[in-house]
Amino acid sequence: MDMLHAALRDAGVDIVRAEPTLPPLPNFSYRALSLIGRDLRAFLTNYPLWSRYPEADTYHLTSQTLASLLLLRRPAGKVVVTVHDIFPYMFRDDPQLRSPYGTDHLYHRLAMAGLKRADHLIAVSQYTRQCVTERLGIAPEKITVVYSGIDHERFRPLPVTAAARERYALPEGPRYLIYVGSEDPRKNLATLVRALAELRRELPDVELIKVGRSHFERERQRLLELATKLEVRSAIHFLEDVSDQDLPLLYNLADLYVTPSLYEGFGFPVLEAMACGTPVVYARAGALPEIVGNAGVEVFPCDVRTLARTVSALLRSKEKRLSLRRTGQDVAADFAWSATIRSTATVYEG
Repeated sequence: MDMLHAALRDAGVDIVRAEPTLPPLPNFSYRALSLIGRDLRAFLTNYPLWSRYPEADTYHLTSQTLASLLLLRRPAGKVVVTVHDIFPYMFRDDPQLRSPYGTDHLYHRLAMAGLKRADHLIAVSQYTRQCVTERLGIAPEKITVVYSGIDHERFRPLPVTAAARERYALPEGPRYLIYVGSEDPRKNLATLVRALAELRRELPDVELIKVGRSHFERERQRLLELATKLEVRSAIHFLEDVSDQDLPLLYNLADLYVTPSLYEGFGFPVLEAMACGTPVVYARAGALPEIVGNAGVEVFPCDVRTLARTVSALLRSKEKRLSLRRTGQDVAADFAWSATIRSTATVYEG
């Protein structure tokens, strides 16, 4: 949200940034819980319950997890909360997708209860707005959809240097697919690994670049075991630490961006890829059809064979890739921070 903060100030909004603080609890409270494996400080940082609110007309909490602040100390002014997604709450009873940590369910419930105390919500997509109204019972008129913007100065067509290829051991020759994100089970990366194995039977020069920390180590190990079993482990490049400067280069290096994700509240990587001119293959799930539309090629999220065939057809058709490149850049251009700021300021005034 650094860009949002800076852009609002540039647009003339008198804005003060405040951070949640730890409540005034005695130190023994933190020590006692640490003895049973509970990090209260970490919990109260991610799902805060206390903040010193500066004097203001409007208070904007820029993530749904911050809504837990509203349970104990709600500020006097208008409160707006941006909701990116509510998936942890939605998946709380799903053994495949829910958090492996039982206490997380409590944290998510606190945040969801806080959302109901806000004056207005900003949803980053129509899909997220629908999830909030259906799952939390919040009236749709209390929710405004404001699409996020991307940094078009960073994400644009760029020449890929030999130094960048060497830095990440990505030589010329192979054709590269790229995916950016974690190994969260909802990202459905097992389908992508299976599709890669099927694809390489006819196009053995295709490799996958996976950018980002796992955040789900158990899922990372499961993917590594699957890739080894399918004999494609050497064709997958796990890049943990990619600098902000290098990420646009990796999008430009890749032939296609591919995501079989089951649920997305928005989809920054698909937009970033499109802005760089990288054609996108995406799953018909969550907010992805809403964000990408006809600027990419849509597949069912768990259909391994169709995903492999779709990628194969695109890699064989330079004409189709060029068409998607043009359309993708046009669609991505509409997701500008200037539009996000105007819509956000309108919510403040409403």
